[in-house]
Amino acid sequence: MTKDELAQFLASSPDRQQLLTHLVDHPGSPAELADELPLSRRSIQRHLGQFVERDLAIKDSGKYRLTTTGSHVVDELTTYLETLERIETYRSFLGHLPDMDHTPDPRWLESASLVTATKENPQAPVHEYLDRVREFDTDRIRMISPVLSRLFHDVHADLAMDGVHTELVLDADMVERARDLNPVEFKIVVSVGVLDLYRHPESIGFGLTLGDEQLLMGAYDDDGHLQACVHATNDEFLQWSTDLFERYRDESELVESPFSLPFPFRKDT
Repeated sequence: MTKDELAQFLASSPDRQQLLTHLVDHPGSPAELADELPLSRRSIQRHLGQFVERDLAIKDSGKYRLTTTGSHVVDELTTYLETLERIETYRSFLGHLPDMDHTPDPRWLESASLVTATKENPQAPVHEYLDRVREFDTDRIRMISPVLSRLFHDVHADLAMDGVHTELVLDADMVERARDLNPVEFKIVVSVGVLDLYRHPESIGFGLTLGDEQLLMGAYDDDGHLQACVHATNDEFLQWSTDLFERYRDESELVESPFSLPFPFRKDT
């Protein structure tokens, strides 16, 4: 049996998948399996015969159990189905990321949380981002953003007042827009030592904010509206995100400060 034939055999019947998975921990006779599963005995007997023909199961003293091959197949099938389910759950997030190079492995999303924009609450992911960032316990934040937002600016300004240093990557157009919107504020912000601003030469189509042990990743639509926000603590996701941030930062040019100002104040002083 070829891999394509095996894949077709498993995919063509949810009942077959259910029975095969059940045999992992519950070997049994056709009668016992019929009592344990919402399947007819006749259907179970037919599937069991097919499993034996394909060396996925063996009959031993009237009971059917998986072979080693069958156990491996079930492990891979379970992982595959769980991954598909996770992809579907995070469709609104994954579907708005630029490409596969900017897409985390779905397996890393197992314990993540997702908030998406809805017709009733289009700002839900924005508020999720703000609430989560306020909870960051860190001395440094690394950030990539495709947009300018006063809401984001305000919450990160509060963190700066608490002594949190930020490395921020914006594309060249966003840097110039920030400079044009408020030239005086722009000069002050990049001069007081709380922000390292980097100008990336190409447009940016995602958002990323990294703390020490957690991250936020945002997916945007073509109009720059945040459609989904993911919060995660998975170590592999964190490492991948760190590598992604460093790649963008290394491709960028540091925006030099026009002058230097002290920044001695803190909220607790």
